[in-house]
Amino acid sequence: MIEPRNNSRLASAHSSQPESSAKENEAIALSDFAVRTRAYELYELRGRMDGSAEQDWYQAETDLKASSKHV
Repeated sequence: MIEPRNNSRLASAHSSQPESSAKENEAIALSDFAVRTRAYELYELRGRMDGSAEQDWYQAETDLKASSKHV
């Protein structure tokens, strides 16, 4: 029988992330969420037709970058 590993070292390594790194990860997650949300809006605007996911993603990134420059 194989015994499960003790992952306490792994858990402690992740919990000791520097605060700046944790903030960067949060910012990346928020921007990823914003891009996903905008890409889905573009998908809906096209009538929910499949086949343009990458195009929607890149357009969403472009839109968000442009709007962040105006803020």
